[in-house]
Amino acid sequence: METKANIIKKYAKASPELKVDIICKYYPQIDGIINARIAGMKYIIWEEKEKNRRADHGELGVRIQSGNGYSDHTGNEASFRADLEDAIRMCDFSGDILDGIEYPERIIEEAHVLKDMKEIQNLYNLQMNCLIGEDRNIFQKYLNQEMNLTDIASSCGIEYHSAVKKITKIRKFVNQEVTEILEVTSCQVGTK
Repeated sequence: METKANIIKKYAKASPELKVDIICKYYPQIDGIINARIAGMKYIIWEEKEKNRRADHGELGVRIQSGNGYSDHTGNEASFRADLEDAIRMCDFSGDILDGIEYPERIIEEAHVLKDMKEIQNLYNLQMNCLIGEDRNIFQKYLNQEMNLTDIASSCGIEYHSAVKKITKIRKFVNQEVTEILEVTSCQVGTK
């Protein structure tokens, strides 16, 4: 089983065609991969900010309320974590979200990769929705691992070999549609 980090690294370096293949191959896991990586990024950022905050205040790690001022550390943490998740998902790191983080460019780069993965997954879903009735239903179940090729052959009343050809044809069509869109948009980036 390939790790989430390896899938993301492979995706980041991939051509449009390979990106689509990765989305297709890991289709039922893409949301989990994205959400888990975002959770990990949030944890890393929060812990590094907390470590820096404690060091700046000379704390040893345990925070004790001092003075008569009101401080809602738990509320501040929850608010920051929500803002942080939005920043990662939207790739908007304005303000002080990444202040004090040792390698903010890595976080920003990975956030852009995750956002791109989500956008291509959505594009893939839209292209699948263009398939006609039974083809769409069967292909979605196949991608979600709800049906294997034997189940598809039985369901459609066809031979196993024909089911392989049917899924291969549908997959090739959807992948080609998404790849063509990506290639057209990547050619126009930075042009006027």
